[in-house]
Amino acid sequence: MGSLAFFLVPVVIVVVAATIHVRLDKHLDRGTHRRTIELYLIWLTAGSGAWSIFGGTGHIGPNSTEIAEQIGYAPSMFQWEVGWADITIGALGVGTIWRRDGWLTAAVWSWALLYWGDAIGHVMEWVAHDNNEPSNVWVLPTDVGVPLVAVILLAAYRRASGPAGRLTPAQAGAGVGA
Repeated sequence: MGSLAFFLVPVVIVVVAATIHVRLDKHLDRGTHRRTIELYLIWLTAGSGAWSIFGGTGHIGPNSTEIAEQIGYAPSMFQWEVGWADITIGALGVGTIWRRDGWLTAAVWSWALLYWGDAIGHVMEWVAHDNNEPSNVWVLPTDVGVPLVAVILLAAYRRASGPAGRLTPAQAGAGVGA
């Protein structure tokens, strides 16, 4: 799979899956503005979380040297650390399937900060070292855009959830399948 497809296909899958979930939703709040935002946000955080776990395992697994070369980097211990950071952020994102309270906020902001920082590093590599390897350059739209969409959805979700963006205990504990 080409680099651009590697980064964009998961986004397309998440959007399609969320759209299907919204249309087939059986929850009592189905069809409400809040519920629609919630489902897209959860699919985005959980789906991207799963993909982040997958990507993180690539950085720490037996193909880590190949992954580093595709990005235009030399293998190092930093790749090991980045892999575990990706896995951690991914686990937090997947956890939003079951948690809507502060966990969701933590997942979105942790993800945004890590990936926006990654994006700055990729741009620095591109500009300072002429690193135009596809896996260095084509990650930029998803490293910047997808967390930005998640931050916007989180703000809209909190706004739609009532006073001061606080969820009721029933809303906070409601799972995606609920």
